[in-house]
Amino acid sequence: MRNNVKYYITSIILIVVLVVFVLYYYCPRKVTFELVKEINKPDRNFERIDYNGFDYVENEERFKYYMTDFYNKESCKRDNLKGFSPCFVETIAEEFDFSRYDYIITYQKKLISLIHSPNLTKTEDNIYFDRRTPLIPIWDSEETDRIFIYRIAKNNRFRAPGP
Repeated sequence: MRNNVKYYITSIILIVVLVVFVLYYYCPRKVTFELVKEINKPDRNFERIDYNGFDYVENEERFKYYMTDFYNKESCKRDNLKGFSPCFVETIAEEFDFSRYDYIITYQKKLISLIHSPNLTKTEDNIYFDRRTPLIPIWDSEETDRIFIYRIAKNNRFRAPGP
């Protein structure tokens, strides 16, 4: 009789541990965000609709890079992509609180949801050397001519997904 009780207790503990592990590994967790700014594309030729990620901005310097300096790369020049004027970006950056929030910049697509889990990291992300958690976007199917900037609570564990 005593052996049966030990067996049942051990089995229950193992099952609970297994269920907790499976839920932790496979169940996606949502990250709350809010839209803070919508702006028009910098020019008519600006097309980044095929970009299937987003830019994750932790500070004002990175924000300015993604809005202006990024477009000085050779690949952007080849595709005739031009960023925003530095004055315009400076004005927008003054509205943001980089000490309390991180920002996400999406191009011509609205975010429906941001999720993460270890399983999604393994299946959806290809940057094994960066230990921060990639946020996986779920997009609205509508294509727009706008750039969207969202904010999330500051968290040094998150980043944009890899290629």
